[in-house]
Amino acid sequence: MLNNLITVGALFAVFANASLIHNQPRDGVITLDLVLPTNEDLEKRQIGETDYFLKGTNWPKAVVQVGSNKDSVLLVVDTGSWLVQVPDISSNCSACLLPNGEVGLFNSNKSTTIERTGKPFKSKFDQNAYYYGEAVIDDIWLGSNFKIPKVLFNDVSDIGKGWPYGLLGLAKPPKGSENENVVLSAYKAGLISKPIASLHSRNSSGTSLQLFLGGYSKAQTIEPFSWHSIRDSNIHAYIDSFSINGKNIPVNSNATFDTGNSRIFVHKDVYSGILNALPDDPNNAKGSNKIDYSLIKDKTFTLTLFGKNYTIPLIAFIEPDCQDQHCGLMVFSTAAYNIGSALLRFLNLAIDYEVGNEKIGLAQWKASNTNNVVSF
Repeated sequence: MLNNLITVGALFAVFANASLIHNQPRDGVITLDLVLPTNEDLEKRQIGETDYFLKGTNWPKAVVQVGSNKDSVLLVVDTGSWLVQVPDISSNCSACLLPNGEVGLFNSNKSTTIERTGKPFKSKFDQNAYYYGEAVIDDIWLGSNFKIPKVLFNDVSDIGKGWPYGLLGLAKPPKGSENENVVLSAYKAGLISKPIASLHSRNSSGTSLQLFLGGYSKAQTIEPFSWHSIRDSNIHAYIDSFSINGKNIPVNSNATFDTGNSRIFVHKDVYSGILNALPDDPNNAKGSNKIDYSLIKDKTFTLTLFGKNYTIPLIAFIEPDCQDQHCGLMVFSTAAYNIGSALLRFLNLAIDYEVGNEKIGLAQWKASNTNNVVSF
């Protein structure tokens, strides 16, 4: 997040004696539908002193229920952080909204299954983006009859206004904090076949998303996953280059792969190369950070990662829900490479959390409205 799709929400740890009830995982895989909201005028983000609205500022999200009272909360799926944050009613977070516009908060005082540890949790990403709360243990419901009991998460009583969303951290946890990772915890509890999570887009626009624990959708994958070590580092990939309209733009650098970031951040020279390689646009001046959807809707570019080419729709560079003449570009110039959900929705991404042998998995994506779910 910030440097940083959900449903298995606010979870840090699932204890070894945990078990799912009613809906059992199929062949050791849990499948979760995610939400990539569009046209949300309430999606406001603050960076330093600058406030701005972008209708295409979207992050993969999902709704889960928490505690015996089954309070619904919305969480952002974030491969840029590993902690899981659940906004509590005591936070008075009026911007913690569910997809229907209602406020979604956890009333920890009404849950009869909660266990309080008394241990404070504090996570701060910048001055206006932070989570302060208490480590608690309670049940997470993935639907009305689908439960993971005794999950450890941050019951957030103070949430920053710069990032007013719950969070499902899917990054690799630091050494010694493995119990704060939901995938490892589900694996240790015997709920999934392997400690691997994968993210897939289903439709051609990349706005229908799914998260799989322990497996993946073969119907949405052209080829087997290619695996690369991320031991002792965050979730990242080595970018060799972008190739757009026959123009090769060298990168030769690692980049954080961060679904908690909706944009594509690259160095200045790469940013300029991408803009210059995009089709000439009579409707938008160079430097306007806008482009006509009709000029790119059927085009692709090549992204080379770890020496392997991946074909990505060119619409990865614009806001996910735009099909008009003035679509906002989602690529920006910055000091650090950070590839966000704008592009990652068109690349099958998997993370293997096996302790000491952590890896990132990449595979060519294809749109499919069917599922052939298999375990890793």
